[in-house]
Amino acid sequence: MPIDSRGAATRFAPLMTPAGTCIPTFYAATTFDGAAYETMFRDPPSKYGGYRRQLVEDRGVSVIAPKRTLRLVGFFTPELRGLGIPWEEMFQAHGSVYPFCRHLAGIAWRDNPDADGIVWSSVRDSAALAMLIFGDRLDPADFSVESVRMVETDPTLLDELSETAARCGSFIAR
Repeated sequence: MPIDSRGAATRFAPLMTPAGTCIPTFYAATTFDGAAYETMFRDPPSKYGGYRRQLVEDRGVSVIAPKRTLRLVGFFTPELRGLGIPWEEMFQAHGSVYPFCRHLAGIAWRDNPDADGIVWSSVRDSAALAMLIFGDRLDPADFSVESVRMVETDPTLLDELSETAARCGSFIAR
C-alpha cells in the first residue's frame, strides 16, 4: 500500500480506485496552523513533549488559491449523521479509524464525479477547515501559487512553526 513521505498512511490517503489504482491527492487547510497541525503535527509529540527538528527541516509552506470555486463533499456533522456515522467516531485522533475513513473518501470520490475533493473541520485545529483534493480531477494549473517558503531557506518559518507547536503545549527541539 502506498504511504505518505513520512512512512504512514493518513486519515484519507492513500485513496484507491475500485481497480486498486492510487488516486493522487493532496491535503490543504484554510489556515497556517490548520495546515501545520494536519500535516507536520498530526502525530503526538515525543514522550518528552516535543517534535524532532528533523520533522520540519525539509518541509515548506505554500499558499495556494484555486482559480475557480472548488466543489467539495462535506464530511461535517449533518452529512455524517445522514450516513449514520457519529462525527466523534470518524474523527478520532488515532489511526484505528483511518481504513474506514479512506473507504468513505473513496465512496465520496466514486459517487461524486464532479467533486474536486472532500472537506471537514480540522480535528487538530477547530478554527480551520481541512481538505483532501482529488489530484485526478484538478491539475496544478487550476491553482495559483501565492507564496512558497521552505524551513531550510526561511528561518522565520521555523519560528512560526515553533509558535504553532507552542499553542498545543509542545515545541520543536532545536
